[in-house]
Amino acid sequence: MEQVSQYRAGERDYSMIKGGTGPLVYPAGHVYIYNYLYGITRGGVDVGLGQWVFMGVYLVTAGVVGLCYREARAPPYLLPFLILSKRLHSIYMLRLFNDPFSILLLFLAVFAWQKKMWTLGSLAYSLSVGVKMNTLLALPAVGVLYLLALGRDKALRQAGIMLQVQLLLATPFLTEFPKSYLIRAFEFTRQFFFQWTVNWRFVGEEVFLSKGFSLGLLGLHACLLVFFLATRWSKPSDRSFPGFLKLLITPQEGLSEYQMNQRVTPRFVLTTILGANTIGMLCARSLHYQFYSWLAWGTPYLLWRSGFGPGWVTGLWAAQEWAWNVYPSTSSSSGTVVGVLAATVLGVWWGSRNKDEEELFVGKPRGGKEK
Repeated sequence: MEQVSQYRAGERDYSMIKGGTGPLVYPAGHVYIYNYLYGITRGGVDVGLGQWVFMGVYLVTAGVVGLCYREARAPPYLLPFLILSKRLHSIYMLRLFNDPFSILLLFLAVFAWQKKMWTLGSLAYSLSVGVKMNTLLALPAVGVLYLLALGRDKALRQAGIMLQVQLLLATPFLTEFPKSYLIRAFEFTRQFFFQWTVNWRFVGEEVFLSKGFSLGLLGLHACLLVFFLATRWSKPSDRSFPGFLKLLITPQEGLSEYQMNQRVTPRFVLTTILGANTIGMLCARSLHYQFYSWLAWGTPYLLWRSGFGPGWVTGLWAAQEWAWNVYPSTSSSSGTVVGVLAATVLGVWWGSRNKDEEELFVGKPRGGKEK
């Protein structure tokens, strides 16, 4: 609210907007949301009203995620896990972070993509990044979806739409202080403190702060993305990995493009987007408690998609929930966080090894029988 008060006073230089929590380090969408909250809560005085807003965001997000699960034909027993998280309730109702807005927009984008409403999905996804850039973790998967479903040229047009949304959101800042906005709003070199880490505390502070550890995680992230792209995400193209990459050079037309579009099923969309996000979180140098909102909504689905039965899904979900509720984090809790993330990533890779059985439903009514 201190930062927003400076924005309301006319300040547009990101390098000059600061508060008790530090400098402003989020994109313009964040500023507009909290500017609205500033107005309705009388500068943050009426916290209760703000909590009601966040409760609404929580309920809408739960509903949208439920719709995404339904489109992916996930079993109903996963749904209670979406509303049983103590840490998630704390993030939404007590902490009032910007993450919930970003995640809501991401799942709205996912639902639009599942319905093959590509432009609407592009708008929602770009707005999500415009609130907080954490959803850039899903960008590699978004690119794959567009290339498979739309082909190279249409995919580039969707990328143009996303860029235009970012420019529109940032116009008041870019027209006056473009450099400070780009540096602050999308600060990829930000350093995190060891005392706040939820995930890598067990490696020790010296390793955590080392450049080698940071580069190692970055390399692991890149390798996992390429591995998933080569062995899982390119499967709807029905080509070898080199053949899939050729789609960037020689776009497909006619029947081949239509067939790829049809293979980008709602289940494939949800698995790919959530998988990319989880890979990014596994390889993140530091996760903070509010980042659990990036993970919690997708974990039940991904554990089920891994092939785990209800008992394993419940156990791994409970372990993850316990670990994220330990404050401050310990070696045991942080090891559990990383362990469940690793199990989820490996599980999704193994669980999606066969052709997506959902392809059998393409063009059939929801009540149709699986052959």
